[in-house]
Amino acid sequence: MGNLTDLFPAATSNNILEVLTGTCDGRSVTVDSGTYTLPNVTGVQNISTSVVDVTGSSIDYVPPEGTKYVSYKFTTKYEASYRGGIIGINVVYDGTTVTQAARGFAGNYTGTVSHDSETTINMEFIFDLTVSTTDKSAGQILASDWTTAKTLKCTARCYSSVYYGRFHGNTYFDGTSASSTAPYVKPQLTITAYS
Repeated sequence: MGNLTDLFPAATSNNILEVLTGTCDGRSVTVDSGTYTLPNVTGVQNISTSVVDVTGSSIDYVPPEGTKYVSYKFTTKYEASYRGGIIGINVVYDGTTVTQAARGFAGNYTGTVSHDSETTINMEFIFDLTVSTTDKSAGQILASDWTTAKTLKCTARCYSSVYYGRFHGNTYFDGTSASSTAPYVKPQLTITAYS
């Protein structure tokens, strides 16, 4: 039998430089590029027709030297609070919405009867730092343009005033009945830098 390195050679590209990850409870996480404090989510967030930052999703991040790709991933609970709870949710880089990262969610309902939709939403996008020019809306960032901390976050709004929803709620967590005292679920945030 040969050496393990013969069977499983080391990767030569797309190596992970650092992973910044944690539950959004205000904890500090130290990686090669620095120490980051994750947001602290303390309850549900009701969403209306106004565009708002999704609580827990925002972080000011600077990738380490040699980074070619940055993966942003925000995982959160979402539930309809009226009718289908239709929302649009976006990833935003340095104040610019990333078009290809936009997503929508709609629960099922009949007439004005809510079907109490609940789901887990994963907002994930991979930023390309290998490009020769920056196009923020495409998520293409010239590496030399990202040498200081830039804000990554999600924004959201409901479709109309009769399709409201909320983030971090967990009404049917026990699977048997609705609970008005159900605990909210803190989201998770993960940033991965690749070479």
